[in-house]
Amino acid sequence: MRIQEGKLKSLYTGFARKLGADGREAATFATCLLRADIRGHTTQGMGLLPYLVELFDAGVMAFCSAPEIIRDNPASALVDGKRGMGQISGTFAMDLAIEKARTCGIGFVSLRGGADYGMASNYAIQAIEQGLIGMSMSTGPVLVAPWGGRDAWFSTNPISLAVPAGDRDPIVIDMATSANSMGRTVLAARDGQKLPGRQLVDAQGNYTDDPAQVILNPMDRESGMAGALLPDGPKGFGMVLIVELLAALLSGERSWQDEHPSDGVNRQAFYGQTFIAIDIAKFQDPADFAGAVERMVETLSSSRAANGFDRVRLHGAKAAEAMRDNQANGIFVRDEEWQLMASAACKLGIHLPAV
Repeated sequence: MRIQEGKLKSLYTGFARKLGADGREAATFATCLLRADIRGHTTQGMGLLPYLVELFDAGVMAFCSAPEIIRDNPASALVDGKRGMGQISGTFAMDLAIEKARTCGIGFVSLRGGADYGMASNYAIQAIEQGLIGMSMSTGPVLVAPWGGRDAWFSTNPISLAVPAGDRDPIVIDMATSANSMGRTVLAARDGQKLPGRQLVDAQGNYTDDPAQVILNPMDRESGMAGALLPDGPKGFGMVLIVELLAALLSGERSWQDEHPSDGVNRQAFYGQTFIAIDIAKFQDPADFAGAVERMVETLSSSRAANGFDRVRLHGAKAAEAMRDNQANGIFVRDEEWQLMASAACKLGIHLPAV
């Protein structure tokens, strides 16, 4: 099923206004979810919306809860998100990082008291739209075991880097630092698919590729779990730790004091986030840098493919292709995601458009 971009944006705006957002917040919220859908990451757009509504109903986060700058320095800041909507506090924090980067060359903003901010690359892309390099990273619900362990201690700890590339599509790295994201693991469980490799640990401590052994309810995005997700080996575990240290601990969101392994359903969430903007002009001429990145992309994209591959793809290329297709033909939506959103809309008295 496909739905036109304008209809989906209006729908997201309607959800936000129904949940108490003012006009500016509703527009920001809709932009963040829609950007994920357009880039083919519907688990962070339409698929995320029913979960956000649940968090709102539970009082975990809310609109009209303005972020507060706690510590402010020329190149850095610490922000309290006040458990407001993650898309609002995330956009605020990256705007602040961009402002500081314009003055100092780099802006580093750490945020505690955050909430689920959706697609990590939303905020990195926010920076490249201003001609800067952007990074964002987040912690969240405890879902991931350390490599070699079985108990969940970490979130999927997503991280994103976005770099302008002249006339080519920008390089946009957006990844969970666990071997797989929670959203894609749930989708695999829904579709009865195995994962490529041992990316999960079941309740008995066995590493497995079968999400049906771990995900208790595939129709629930943040389902209870009989086990945990895993990092992609010891190097992946290093990436999990980088985000944990720079987002959760540096912000003061998490102290690791008197913590115990979470059970299958009641998994605590620690939403610490970091936003970084880098002003290329403080290092070299932006056109020279963009030209160098563009040539790198062209060289690698045209280099010989290995057996079993059609070409070399750089990060962001597939999402850019999806974006062009979705903007031209309507955004592709899975039937079950539409049904879950329809259920959330019904509870709020929101009318879904015909598609």
